Amino acid sequence: MFDIFGIISWIKKNISRKDLLFIFLLVFIYFLTRLYNLDQFPIFSDEGIYIHWAKVAWHDASWRFVSLTDGKQPLQTWGTIPFLKLFPENALLAGRLFSVATGLAGLIGIFTLLYYLFNKKTALIGSFIYVFTPYFLFYDRLALVDSGVNAAFIWIFFLSVLLARTRRLDTALLFGLATGFSLLAKSSVRIFLALSTLSPILFFEKNVKKIISKAINYYLLFSISSVLALVIYNVQRLSPFFHYVALKNTTFIMTFDEFLKNPFANFWHNIQIIPEYTINESGFILIIFAAIGLWQLFKKDKNLCLYFVSWILIPFLTIAFLSKVIFPRYLIFFGSIFVILSAYYLSNIKKYIIPSLLLIVFFSLYNYTILFDYAIIPFPEIDRGQYVEGATVGIGAREIVDFAREKSKNKEVILLAEGNFGLIGDVLDVFTKPGDKIFIKGYWPLDEKALFENQKELDKKHIYVVFAQKKDFPQEWPLKFIRKYDKPGNKSTIYLFELLK
Repeated sequence: MFDIFGIISWIKKNISRKDLLFIFLLVFIYFLTRLYNLDQFPIFSDEGIYIHWAKVAWHDASWRFVSLTDGKQPLQTWGTIPFLKLFPENALLAGRLFSVATGLAGLIGIFTLLYYLFNKKTALIGSFIYVFTPYFLFYDRLALVDSGVNAAFIWIFFLSVLLARTRRLDTALLFGLATGFSLLAKSSVRIFLALSTLSPILFFEKNVKKIISKAINYYLLFSISSVLALVIYNVQRLSPFFHYVALKNTTFIMTFDEFLKNPFANFWHNIQIIPEYTINESGFILIIFAAIGLWQLFKKDKNLCLYFVSWILIPFLTIAFLSKVIFPRYLIFFGSIFVILSAYYLSNIKKYIIPSLLLIVFFSLYNYTILFDYAIIPFPEIDRGQYVEGATVGIGAREIVDFAREKSKNKEVILLAEGNFGLIGDVLDVFTKPGDKIFIKGYWPLDEKALFENQKELDKKHIYVVFAQKKDFPQEWPLKFIRKYDKPGNKSTIYLFELLK
């Protein structure tokens, strides 16, 4: 039975004024680090796609499942719409606020999980580590769904433990609701639901009859949770594009037939890059504390330790064997495991000075660059290519749209963009505002034919051409160079031209 007065009484008994001060400080630091210059970090091409989808879904209810046209679940699209309504003049800020919100859900989940599993001290330590861990600081500030996937991991893990220990119907329903909505974020969330079938590990004991009895009750409740989660997930069948999810997954994950033909096709490469990515983006030092914490947990609670190990090894091996493409953001949930186990280690030691200094030094090396100097972020080359140096980085897009807006005061503007999906059309669209007389036309390829086709519009409109990947421009093309936008590393440039008659 729900009792608000009982909840208030519990808070008064267990949370002191000092604790409240720590919690308010924690939340303040979270928002300070996530909101500072939130829309100043260069836009990434996938952000352009996702924000464009949210704009479309906002203005046309019949396209609320627009993300399914590319095989992507709709939660981010739906979750971004309220922020677009609040900040219609700044779509990039709106899109990134979705991740700030899901990051906050992850922070609350970390606190709740650690408080439940261990104690208040561990919860506070773990929450502060979470706030400053580079993995989360970075992805909580981008308009991507991966921060939400991480929050899903934390809450599914917590609710699976809670369901195993309580075996209550209300917990099963909460578990099902949380998992169902999480499944609308990304296909990879399904592995967390699958791992929850291992929760009976938590009540292993010598009495086999008790284990069997508890396991039967757990799986009955887990079945209810799973059915509820799948009912929510299948709301996507309202769209005729739902089947694209399975097709899209084959781009990143081996099919059964592919795996049978060559099960080690990607394995040896993947087992090298998974540790490299997760350890690097977690700030290096965290993995050491996590390993010590896991050992300490093994000595105190072997069942819980075994459950953690299963949530580490099974995803690691599954991803290593089956993944065709791996980016560090796909592995973000490993960072949460590092935080949980590191917090357990730090809460059980008496001398904090050296571990605290190590955390501050390693985290500062990353966090300073994330917040103040993105050009030198010490992330793996694959992420620097995506977010800092490569063709997918939208440096200059905001300035180009501002330039077009100024020119549109006397005549409508058409921006011909090299790329009709992501680069660079969708990126430019992010910076347009309601009422702008700017029209973006994406072409792939953007060639001589496309230029000549649009020359007929020059009498009535200004036409500018934006190239994000091409570097050589034939002299006979009817173009006048205006400006180029170089990126750190000088590996990629965005060019702006004016179309001539």
